[in-house]
Amino acid sequence: MHLNQIASFIAVSKTLNFTGAARQLGVPQSTISRQIGDLEAQLGVRLFYRTKRDVQLTDEGRIFLPYAQEIADAASKGTYAVKQIHEGKAGRLSIAVVGASQQYLSEVLSRFHSKYPDIVVDITPISSGESLLDDTNAPYDFWFIYRDMLLDPENFDSIRTHREPLSILRRKSDRALSSDSFILLSEEADPILYMQAMNYCRTHRFTPQISNTFEDVSSVLLSVAAGLGASILPASLIDHRDTSGMEILPLDRESYLIDCIAAWKPSLLNPAAVLFLDIIKETAR
Repeated sequence: MHLNQIASFIAVSKTLNFTGAARQLGVPQSTISRQIGDLEAQLGVRLFYRTKRDVQLTDEGRIFLPYAQEIADAASKGTYAVKQIHEGKAGRLSIAVVGASQQYLSEVLSRFHSKYPDIVVDITPISSGESLLDDTNAPYDFWFIYRDMLLDPENFDSIRTHREPLSILRRKSDRALSSDSFILLSEEADPILYMQAMNYCRTHRFTPQISNTFEDVSSVLLSVAAGLGASILPASLIDHRDTSGMEILPLDRESYLIDCIAAWKPSLLNPAAVLFLDIIKETAR
């Protein structure tokens, strides 16, 4: 039994198409057919029902699939670990994070670094509208994101890290909030936050006058500080900012809390990721 046979079996199991599996692995279709045939001969069973129009797993194929995935994952983990040692690296992590989870991630990283100071951590800020997380878009070890960004929860493990409250930020004023203009993160940049802002206005029976939207928090905060309008933002994006001359009105209702999670692929091929996951579980609240 060879790893190439295992890879071919997994690819056909996912695509249920020999041509698609060959394209995915970058080999001729005849190679896929030969490797599946050799694997079936070694196991002494049929793994697929094959017709000119259809490919389906047999009962034996369905039973064998999770074991095949374990073999492939173990090989990948071993290869990664050997490569890290050969290159003289203690390890490296790659993390994506939305703005509302940056403060939490900072706490996790501080604890992680105190235990494993030689592991390098790469951090990529993302927006909730930039790339919703599914199984086809998984270049990082961990994602610190809104729960609603996880499109394929069955293909990822996750843990709720915290619940992010929202606050209204505006220049100090005696005017009713409904009379203010609003400056928001755009729906494209943060559709989940934008929806929450609209829900708040609907609940309080007014239509917001949106004077402008921005792709980044800094522009929103600058505009609010200049008195150009009010905004609704995650509380952690306002913390530690200069808010002199402004008022912060927390939205205390349960419906305005955004669930934030850490997500990762179940295989966790990176040995450093296993260590990092332990810290996440210790820190999650």
